[in-house]
Amino acid sequence: MATKAKTDLPHNLIAFVTDPVSEQIIWNVIKEMNMAYAEARQGEISDIIAFVKENRSPKVLIVDISNCELPLGDISKIREFSPPNMAIIVIGNRNEVGLFRDLKTMGIVDYIVKPLNNVLLRRAIEVANSGEEMDHVEKTGKLVHIVSTVGGAGSTTVAVNVGWILANNRFKRTLVMDLDFLYGTANLLLDVKAENAYLDILESPDKIDDYFTETITRKVSQRLYYLGGLCDLVRGIQVDEAAFNALVVLLKKQFNYVLVDAQRNIDVINKTSMQHADSFILMVEMSMASVQNTARMLEYLSVEHPGKKVLIIANKNGLSSNGAITKEAFESVIGRKIDYSMLLDETLTLASANIGQPVAASDGPLSQILDEITDDVLGKNENQEIAKSIAEKEGMNFDRIKDEVLAFIGKIMKK
Repeated sequence: MATKAKTDLPHNLIAFVTDPVSEQIIWNVIKEMNMAYAEARQGEISDIIAFVKENRSPKVLIVDISNCELPLGDISKIREFSPPNMAIIVIGNRNEVGLFRDLKTMGIVDYIVKPLNNVLLRRAIEVANSGEEMDHVEKTGKLVHIVSTVGGAGSTTVAVNVGWILANNRFKRTLVMDLDFLYGTANLLLDVKAENAYLDILESPDKIDDYFTETITRKVSQRLYYLGGLCDLVRGIQVDEAAFNALVVLLKKQFNYVLVDAQRNIDVINKTSMQHADSFILMVEMSMASVQNTARMLEYLSVEHPGKKVLIIANKNGLSSNGAITKEAFESVIGRKIDYSMLLDETLTLASANIGQPVAASDGPLSQILDEITDDVLGKNENQEIAKSIAEKEGMNFDRIKDEVLAFIGKIMKK
């Protein structure tokens, strides 16, 4: 008999269906395949979204779209709250080739028309577990490479707080990864211990797989994880480039977002992170040193990573010190606008650091700015504007078609 998953383990499979006949057929297949941590329930899309928000995402999810008015939009919503490597099988009562093609484009393993057939269902589950026939769809999360142009400009603060918002307020499975193996402090802001064991693996790699990442990441909350370690200051660390590359590839499959608290060093580790990055955040201060380094970094990114999104965030806004320059002068030198300015709030920042609680967990102007930065990282504003434009051109009600259009935009952006 299949068993229900424990709270600390993900389901191998869970199905939400709209009728008792389909529920029983899926239970029969689960028993035939002798699957542990698997179950079938009756439920609608709202029940699925509530489940994936509150629990670890299953390895395989079966979704019934029989009662869905906007199926692509509903599948897109489920994808929003699920890690990239979660396999989805869709069942429904519409025998439409166009719907099947659209679902396959979104990365769905298979679409099975009711009434369910044990053989077809079992084959779909086997494919989902093996990963075959899914390789043509890019199934990865987003990596954001965050770096300060001068020391203390706030890369750790932004990585931790944006990660906290993504996980706790946007329901994304998120990893904060600290690349400072000498003096990294991201773990202190998250109130977890650095995990030094994985540094040994990166120096002498054996096998990097799903189980490996489960053992080296520290769980902060239901959807937020930390990865970092502190090496011996005398011996240092010599990370194997191939091992680190394999680790980053795996992490992008397991997490919706990987926020990398990076170093200014252009070494093999940071280069690897930058190669896998989907976007960059440059943390700056209003100083001559920062403007010089920012201009150089922008030039480097334009040559090595053209076309990738770059956000520039000014930290410690309002701090008056010798050598400070105006925002206008800074922007004139780098040739572009600063995207966000974070207000200086030393009392809140120090208090949060001392108790190991991100600033974003409190109310105030600083947490509001961090919230806006998070939306920018998500691309929420950009996609909303595109969707509104499409609705206006077609003479349609935006609120009515929003989910379908955003799902369509998501498909385009993956290509």
